[in-house]
Amino acid sequence: MVSKTRACKVLMFAACVLSITTVQLFGQAVNGTLLGTLTDSSGAVVPGAQVTITEVGTGIPHSSQSNASGNYVFPNLPPGSYTVVAEARGFKKESRPDVRLDVNSSVRVDMVMQPGAVTETVEVTGAVPLLKTDRADVSQNIESTQLQQLPIGGANRNFQNLLSLVPGTVKPHRDHSEFFNAQDTLSTEVNGQSREFNQLAIEGVSDDERTGLLQIYVPPAEAIETVDVTTSNYAAEFGRAGGAVTNVILKSGTNKFHGSLYEYNRVSALQARTYFQRTPAGPSPIARTTFNYYGGTIGGPIIKDKTFFFFDLLRIDDIRGQSQLSTLPTDAFRNGDVTAAITAGKANIYDPFSGAANGTGRQQIFSTSAAGVATIQGRNGLVDAFNPAC
Repeated sequence: MVSKTRACKVLMFAACVLSITTVQLFGQAVNGTLLGTLTDSSGAVVPGAQVTITEVGTGIPHSSQSNASGNYVFPNLPPGSYTVVAEARGFKKESRPDVRLDVNSSVRVDMVMQPGAVTETVEVTGAVPLLKTDRADVSQNIESTQLQQLPIGGANRNFQNLLSLVPGTVKPHRDHSEFFNAQDTLSTEVNGQSREFNQLAIEGVSDDERTGLLQIYVPPAEAIETVDVTTSNYAAEFGRAGGAVTNVILKSGTNKFHGSLYEYNRVSALQARTYFQRTPAGPSPIARTTFNYYGGTIGGPIIKDKTFFFFDLLRIDDIRGQSQLSTLPTDAFRNGDVTAAITAGKANIYDPFSGAANGTGRQQIFSTSAAGVATIQGRNGLVDAFNPAC
């Protein structure tokens, strides 16, 4: 008993130590890289400069120094908006605000240091170059603004509808039955590859079911921060894909509380009738259908500049009615008399005993008013017109 108690204490102590000293080991698939080169006004590199970046939403800083070549690198950064500040003796402080870093991206921020006192600050508000010179992959990001403002549509506001914005993709489509694809996932083909060659992950964790036919979970658009789609020249960690690699990054809390409430409603009372929902007597009743897609999000700080939370809730209520159009035979039809249909031009019936064996030259029957059953003159007497074997 003493040895078991001691072992439990050791395990609890180890767990506490690991929880305190855990180092983030996320790959580039989940995070991004911010890098650049520091030079002076003559073009010479500035080594040993102090570079500090701060995430605007959370206020979490990261510091590093430029190397002998004037380069600095901040790998494995969570996506967000950053402020980059560079300081060096004999130079003014350089600041670059609002540097947007997306998931699975490398953003270069080069700065030119101006001679002067460190107490002076030069703020540069230039745009980050669109041409990627530090990566070879072909990728595109779908931001939360697009998810909120573009008409996603679909059965459940599936973010996969926006994958058609990426060059080389076909229009997303829904496959399989309601039973097999109850979560309403969508499929797309990229660069001519099969949809089974695609890979979709949430925060770097595979969300594919079986061979990639479907996805296990479709997060609500309101909970998504960004969607990164890579279509070729994948990084090493994407060795399983041959089509598109889609990585969904969920929102996280910041130093400010923020949240949202949403609802999307579809009811049969506001729907138009289809062509088949009409009868000669007039419009037929519409089967009752009520669809409610609603939920909310909330996020904020637990400990300012250190710990944050984010929570989202989604509920779907789907009462779906069905409308079917059926045709019932008249009493004359039941007795084998289809003359009314023939004379009205709604049916063409041919004598199976006429014409050639290949079906050509058949004689059309214009009346089947024989009592009790539709009959025609066969080789050996009257037979059933619809079942010559009788």
